[in-house]
Amino acid sequence: MRMVFELDGLFDGERVIENAGLVIDGGEVAWVGERRGLPKSAPGERSETTKPPGGFALPGMINCHAHLTLDGDANFAAEVTQNDTQAALKAFRNARAALRAGVTTVRDLGANGTMVIELARAIDRGLVEGPRIIAAGRGITTTGGHGLEVGRIADSVDEVRKAVREQAHAGAKVVKLFSTGGILGGGAPPELSQYSAEETRAAVEEAHKAGLRITTHAHGSGGMRIAAEAGIDSIEHATLLDEATIRTIKEHDVAIVPTLLVVQSLLDHATELDALVVERTRAVSERHREGVRAAHRAGVRIATGTDAGASFTRHAAYAVEVRLLTECGLSPTEALAAATAQAARVVGLDKAGRLGRGCWADIVFVEGDPLADPRTLGSPRGVYVRGAAVA
Repeated sequence: MRMVFELDGLFDGERVIENAGLVIDGGEVAWVGERRGLPKSAPGERSETTKPPGGFALPGMINCHAHLTLDGDANFAAEVTQNDTQAALKAFRNARAALRAGVTTVRDLGANGTMVIELARAIDRGLVEGPRIIAAGRGITTTGGHGLEVGRIADSVDEVRKAVREQAHAGAKVVKLFSTGGILGGGAPPELSQYSAEETRAAVEEAHKAGLRITTHAHGSGGMRIAAEAGIDSIEHATLLDEATIRTIKEHDVAIVPTLLVVQSLLDHATELDALVVERTRAVSERHREGVRAAHRAGVRIATGTDAGASFTRHAAYAVEVRLLTECGLSPTEALAAATAQAARVVGLDKAGRLGRGCWADIVFVEGDPLADPRTLGSPRGVYVRGAAVA
């Protein structure tokens, strides 16, 4: 049966339509436009005008960077050593928390096994309710590198190729590489480049050969440039950007996912963290925001991800990232597009992130205009995924 919604306003992924109408049929959007143009039902067609849970609708939001098996515990090193059963249970719970927060698609960028891949399959089969999940399986890192606690260690061109093939065989829908060190965990520091140009090209070639997109964790500028020149599809964190790196990223049309929330969350809880983590975070924080501002001015594509699951970064707090992007120079429209249409482009889902004929009926309803007040995104009045209301 077709459901018809009459709304005060609607964001379709690019622009706002006031006094809008929205028609969904099964799991897809059948029509979007001004309310006065709502189509009449065809003879014999069942259609029902449904009171929307909120007066404003937007596409289901997309978190391009999350770790569903992690809750965001203060002791990151302890949480990543959890057993597989705990990780799987957390993944299910956190996926539902993200969904209720208006995130209808999650790109999971690393777990210590295939539990998130299997959760995605269970959701797709309708066994459990949850968002759409694009899972990477294990991230690929170096001996002594960032992510070593849960990653697949690969230290040469041949090993990198094998590691990518392993993730594809396990059912991964995206490949995650670690191009530099990091802030959390016991591996290399953030500015250190971990993979050579040859190793990075091998990873990109194998991922693309398997029909998968490949993204990389990268804080340092050297690692970002190597990845961009090798043909990486997107860069996570992009923390220590400089002018030369921004030019390279722009020239190769690589998107960045800044994950501003995780940096803010760590600084907000500095007294509860290991001194080394705090030192690394403070060293990159202001440069991070300055770099995102400069990348935006240069026209680099930006999509929204939070690194949910890292210490103190909760899966339900996604909407804060949209506000943080506006503090880095994006307009409210650009920030909301980064969370919807731009994010869909980055993760490779043509039918997500937009509300238009033939798009998936993944919809968030809020009360009030989120472009005027982004805080409304933090309190969805209703969420639909695959055309059905979330319980």
